[in-house]
Amino acid sequence: MSISQEHRYYLKLKALYYLYEEGYTQTEIAKMLNVSRVTLGRLLEEAKAEGMIKFEIIDIRGKMKTLKLEEKLRKKFGLQDIKLVDCSNTDEDGITARIASEAAAYFEQIVQSNMKIGLTWGRTLNQMIENLSTNKSIQNILVCTLVGGSAQSADFQPNILAQQLVKKYDGNAHIITAPFMCQSESVCAAMKQEPDIASIIKASHELDATLVGIGEEPEKDAVRLSDYPFDTTVINELVNAHAVGDICGNFFDINGNTCDTTLNNRIVSIDIKDLPNHKCVIGMGGGRKKERSIFGALNGNYLDVLITDIRTAEAVLKLAEDKE
Repeated sequence: MSISQEHRYYLKLKALYYLYEEGYTQTEIAKMLNVSRVTLGRLLEEAKAEGMIKFEIIDIRGKMKTLKLEEKLRKKFGLQDIKLVDCSNTDEDGITARIASEAAAYFEQIVQSNMKIGLTWGRTLNQMIENLSTNKSIQNILVCTLVGGSAQSADFQPNILAQQLVKKYDGNAHIITAPFMCQSESVCAAMKQEPDIASIIKASHELDATLVGIGEEPEKDAVRLSDYPFDTTVINELVNAHAVGDICGNFFDINGNTCDTTLNNRIVSIDIKDLPNHKCVIGMGGGRKKERSIFGALNGNYLDVLITDIRTAEAVLKLAEDKE
């Protein structure tokens, strides 16, 4: 049935009035105007295009600049989501703390009963778990560690992090009971074939959420790299292979390609080449030492969600622009 222009205008005006002045739902309005939901949708689109309604967002807390930066990064790297934290006038430890706090808030929004959660390691991830509120109404979660443990610090003991996460809710942990780094490729291969470890690595493809820390870029001739059990020779090998960062000991270059080093077949962990097939990989980290690390991780499509600080995000976008 055709509608005259005069009546069409009246319907559009009435629809806008009911929607924005009276607060009716579109389903209710369609029924009141005796039109289909499809027709109502067209009327509202026409009204918007004709300037019958205008929207103004009042940013009372001054967050719009950050939101636009988030959206620019999200579109640039095809992310599902991104959250940026204002860490101006904050030192590196403070940046880690603020990102961890925001990551905890983000995780609490998505965690549900019966979820399967993968866990790597790192300071940010450790502090994130510490910031989580206990919620025993969330039940039957399964936490799987995705890398072996390092004896250097608690931050790099995924089994400890997994147990701490499970205690916040109700569930169980499946832990890779192995060292992070083996002395030889043959020992590493044998460990990965152990039934318990092999089953965890296989199950990692079915996770609902994968929480990963992003390691910093190695520096030439450094005597240490974070809390990794590497000597200067290994660190220099990573530098020579153009490593900019890692996820659970899998090092990658600025383009996201995994680095070819003697570490490759000595690390007990998942293969990060599988991360693009995970349902939702949430990466967290920030600060000057992780600008190129995060850029490489994004180029490798290893992340679906990124939680970092504003200054690091701006640096990552600058790296992307310079590369183009």
